Amino acid sequence: MDGCRRARKRVYVSYLLSFVLLACFFYYLMVHNSRNNLGIMRLREDVDDISHILRQQQIDSKVDQGSCKFNCLGGDPKGLGSSGRCSNRDKQVMSSGCSSKTAQSTPKHESAALAKPRINYASEDLGARIINVKAKSLDGTNIIRSVLGLDFSSNPPVNMIRAGLSPGSCFGFNGSRATVTLHLARTIIVEAITLTHVAREMTPDLCVKSAPKNFDVYGLRIDNSKRELMGQWSYDNAANKRTQSYSVRSDYYFRNLDFSFNSNHGANTTCIYRVEVYGRL
Repeated sequence: MDGCRRARKRVYVSYLLSFVLLACFFYYLMVHNSRNNLGIMRLREDVDDISHILRQQQIDSKVDQGSCKFNCLGGDPKGLGSSGRCSNRDKQVMSSGCSSKTAQSTPKHESAALAKPRINYASEDLGARIINVKAKSLDGTNIIRSVLGLDFSSNPPVNMIRAGLSPGSCFGFNGSRATVTLHLARTIIVEAITLTHVAREMTPDLCVKSAPKNFDVYGLRIDNSKRELMGQWSYDNAANKRTQSYSVRSDYYFRNLDFSFNSNHGANTTCIYRVEVYGRL
């Protein structure tokens, strides 16, 4: 009897060890595969960023050339000609040509801008993601929740880049201050930022005081050397305009944006429902 029991125990132990070894092997394969995929994705992003850096340099060089021509038109001695000045004939030809081109191209540019579809580069469906959050969780936090990444499990920051607008499906945090770093789907020149909050009729307590109020947006340079202030705006919480758009004037390409929410409309907590970012490649 003792020999049979020992044999059974050995069989059970061997089964258990085999299961553990197989589990470890498959776990290693999954982790290794995910790391490879992450490396490939980062490599693609780096190539995309390098191409946009080169494009940005081309734009800067064109701007410098344009400013030189403009100075020449104004009589700057750094212009064309052997004497270092533009002749009267050159001024007339260039200024007339410039004015005619402007008059002809402006309507086409405006019609093309109106006809061009808008792409939301802050959409999770297109590949945008949240890479850093500084805020006070609604559920509180501790070491275990931080290690497991469950600080914002009930109202995660990713909600602000999702298409849905269901009541409660927002990025929620305690207080009125938070900073969120958003990684866009592509490196773009940002032209507009849109903020949306649900209407009071869609909330259980008919209250939208948790909507954000004053907020700043910064563009992070590709080399992370500098932050550029893209705008300081206020969401006025108007009942008839739940989606509000803010124009951005910048000639630089950005992939990461910092959203700094500084206040809300009087609630103890803040909800960010949807953020959209539009621009050109």
